[in-house]
Order: sequence, then structure tokens, then C-alpha cells
Amino acid sequence: MKFTVNSTELQRTLSKLGGVIPTKSTMPILENILFDLSGGVLTLTATDLAISLTVSQAVDGKEDGRIAVPAKRLMDTIRSLPDTTASFTIDTGTNKIRIHTDTGQYQLTGEGAKEYPQIPPFKSQEQFTLDTSLLRKIIYRTVFAVSSDELRPAMMGVLFQAKGEEFSAVSTDGHRLVRFRHTFSSPVSLEKDIIVPSKALHVVAKSIEDGETTIGISETHIRFTFGDSVLVSRLIDETYPNYESVIPADNTKVLKVQRESAIASIRRVALYASATTHQVRFQMGEDNLEISAQDVDFGGEASEKISCSFNGEPLEIGFNSVYLIDILSHLDTDEIQMRFSTATRAGIVEPAGPGSQENVIMLVMPVRLAG
Repeated sequence: MKFTVNSTELQRTLSKLGGVIPTKSTMPILENILFDLSGGVLTLTATDLAISLTVSQAVDGKEDGRIAVPAKRLMDTIRSLPDTTASFTIDTGTNKIRIHTDTGQYQLTGEGAKEYPQIPPFKSQEQFTLDTSLLRKIIYRTVFAVSSDELRPAMMGVLFQAKGEEFSAVSTDGHRLVRFRHTFSSPVSLEKDIIVPSKALHVVAKSIEDGETTIGISETHIRFTFGDSVLVSRLIDETYPNYESVIPADNTKVLKVQRESAIASIRRVALYASATTHQVRFQMGEDNLEISAQDVDFGGEASEKISCSFNGEPLEIGFNSVYLIDILSHLDTDEIQMRFSTATRAGIVEPAGPGSQENVIMLVMPVRLAG
């Protein structure tokens, strides 16, 4: 097996695969990347058995073959090379891999391709296409709020729903919730709700290129096809919580504030919050918002006032600053609005002002105020 490739181009391909490869596995073969050379096309595959990503790349192929290559050592080597030509000579009998460049040579030992798990065939039952910019936005708006609690597996992914022309993506970890909606010009082909693992979406967001992404759904898997890449992931076979029931419908007290100003103020004040609760306090008046925090254990406290508009009776409410900053950081309008009812009910965060046509709501649960 022999081929020549530009190191920078190979590095770009390998970086896409990095998010799939497990760092530690009970199956050491999964810590490899499968190289499959046919003519002038090198196909690279990485899998952790739940997610598989295949990327094709044009190379100067001289002798076809297949081999599993140690991922970490290969990626570290190619990453450290300057922009140069790398020539691979691989003995598939002994699994010895030699890499030659203008200035050096490197040898590593791979595994036989037969040892690498076969990617099961994908039989699509439904299919639809998303513009890459929209898919990136869906992932960016939702995946940060996914739970990492393995005892609640349904919440470890993003819920995809489609009703006619309306497509929704939802994520929650129990402390915050995000619902992103987009209306298409024609119905979306998605007969049932599906839950897509957050790891798969992270890899997609890192790998997709400009253009369109075709999404196929089978009974148990989802497939993303974009450019020269195909990612297949198992779906999470669980029932998603009834998120609609926790979105309050009577939050009539509306606070409008500049987003960047609020983030900066919360970050500074939160330096003086309890390291356990990260609690910051909002005191809302007609034209100003006071943000304060207190660390009883170490005697620290801080407060700041920023301008705002608020249409309700004065209200005092507490939030976990980490969750609040996360939510505000994943919106991109200059102004946001927060809707409240009482100090014990969830607050709703939405874009406001010019550029706020995006249909997204983010919900954050309050924390009980100390003292």
C-alpha cells in the first residue's frame, strides 16, 4: 500500500475524525483509524461503535490496500509537520507503516484491517436536507444545554421534532432548557421524534463544510452526509421528557437589557459568589437592574447596576451564574429580553430588538435566594 499526500490536507481530515476516537477503550482496535486506499481516493474511518465517521480524501495513490493506523501517534506526527509532502509506504503483511518527508522518516506499527469493526449498512427510512449554516445554528443553540447525567440518558441528546413545515430542536439538563424552531417552505420528513446524542452533534459541528447536509433516519440510527464525509450515529432509544409542560405561559414581567453588558456584569459579580452555588441576585426596577453576589464563607460581596427596561413590579430573583452566562452567550442579538412571573418560577430568555426574528427560547430555573 503506497500513497503520497500533502500533510496539511491530511491534518485537516484527521482533525475531523479526532472527536470520534475513544481515548480509552476496552477494544484497543478502536484507538485506530482505518485507512482504505482505492485508486486516488483514501477513505479514513473512525468509530467508537456508537458513532462512525468516514471521510474521503484525494491522494496520489500508487498501490491500493487497507490497514488500521494508531490514531494518536499518527495525528501527533502529522500535526507537528510543516506544510510538506508525506509519502506513506505500508506493508500490510507485517503492518509496518513508514512515513517519509523531505527532512525525516517515521515508522509505526498498525493493525490488520480485518480486526477493525465493520460499519453496519445504513437503510434510510426518512430523509431531509438542511443548509449547513442552519444546522450549525441548531447545534450551537442547543447542544450546550444537554445533560451529562448517565442516569437520565434521554437528556444526553438533542430532541428533533417535525410537525409539517415546523422543525424543533430541544435540549435540557433539568436546570435550563432550549427550544429552537425553524419553519420550512415545505413539510419536513420526520414521522417520529428522535433523540440525537450530543457527541455526534459536536462532531458534525466540527466537521461540516459550507453547502448542504443530508440527514437520513433509520429505525435506530441517524446519518449526516456532507461534502466527502458521512457520520452515522445510534439514536438514543428513550422517551424525552414533556418539555412543553415546564415552559411557563404567564411570564408577563419583561426585562430588556443589552446582552454583552449583562454578560460582563454577571461575570464580574460572580467572582464574589459562593463557589458552591454560584448564585447571583437580580433586583429589577423600572430602569435599572442591580446584579449582586455574596460569599458568606469568605466574606466577599459585589454589586453592579446596569440600565434596562422593566415593565413589572420590582422583583428579586436568584440564578446560578454559570447557567445564566451559558444561556446569554449562546444568543447573538445585541438585546435580549427575560420574562418572569415570580421569584420561584423559571425565567425565559429570548432575543429582542433588531435581528431577533429567530424563534428560540431559553429557560433557566431560579435558585432560592440565600437569606
